[in-house]
Amino acid sequence: MMATLRKKIALFITVAFIVAISACSDDTNSLQPNQTYSSAEEYLEEIGFTGSVLVRKEGTDLVRRGFGMADKANSIPNNPSLIYRIGSVTKSFTVAAIMNLKRDGLIENLDQPLSDFDDEFPHGDQITIRHLMTHHSGIPDYVGPVEAYAQENNHYFDTEEIFEIIIESIEEEGLEFTPGEFFSYSNSNYLILGLLVEKLTGKTYQEYLQERVYKPLNLLNTAKGPDMIEGLERAKGYKQGLEVGVYQMQIAYSAGEIESTIGDLEKWGDAMISDYYTEEEKQSVFALPIEQNGVNAPGAAWYPIN
Repeated sequence: MMATLRKKIALFITVAFIVAISACSDDTNSLQPNQTYSSAEEYLEEIGFTGSVLVRKEGTDLVRRGFGMADKANSIPNNPSLIYRIGSVTKSFTVAAIMNLKRDGLIENLDQPLSDFDDEFPHGDQITIRHLMTHHSGIPDYVGPVEAYAQENNHYFDTEEIFEIIIESIEEEGLEFTPGEFFSYSNSNYLILGLLVEKLTGKTYQEYLQERVYKPLNLLNTAKGPDMIEGLERAKGYKQGLEVGVYQMQIAYSAGEIESTIGDLEKWGDAMISDYYTEEEKQSVFALPIEQNGVNAPGAAWYPIN
């Protein structure tokens, strides 16, 4: 039964990948200023932004405030002290974990193939750690299909099960393209990186981050987020005016499970532009993207600002 479930979702991943590509909109200017604003706050208010924002220039705050409501039921407005789900910003922490593995000698270099760590991974001799970090692996995204199946069938996934689904999708349908030839954003890349962290360290993904990232940088409010957003310290999520329900954070895992605050992310940003990484490491983490028409391709979890 479980094998059948994995095969169904593996096929769904391939189909969903094609649909996602064809459904992408060219309308990327909906949040772009179409007039002159006297301040960032004026612009954010004009577009009806909801959340908390920090804009800083040369150590001086230009904006540090919340917009809209964090908890409508309890009349709590957004403010920078609240804890938020940070989604794919999680990926920047996963990259930090990978770079620490390299520092520890558990990874020789970022161009090592996956086959060095798992000789049964399909096409693992072609896919490198760098391909995963920069979304150039050709591995299709698992998130949409897995989320849909979990919701429709009340199924609880664990990360190993999702990993098996990814493997089966590759075995049955192949990669979407030859690794290194193309950019395609896929959360599968970062789930695999998170599992690699656990395999090489013998610690959970969050334990390793606590040891090598959170504690050294004094990030006191950064951790895996709960499935249900509870407590007055957390900002709730809303979609089309309705509060979002429970989400299985292990589905997001090392691609998007972390929650944090504006203050912690400020420390994180400061670390990124100062001395958390050596100059040599920065060349890999903040590498300029490979040119690709019409795509703002990232380096390793960080996007360039054009």
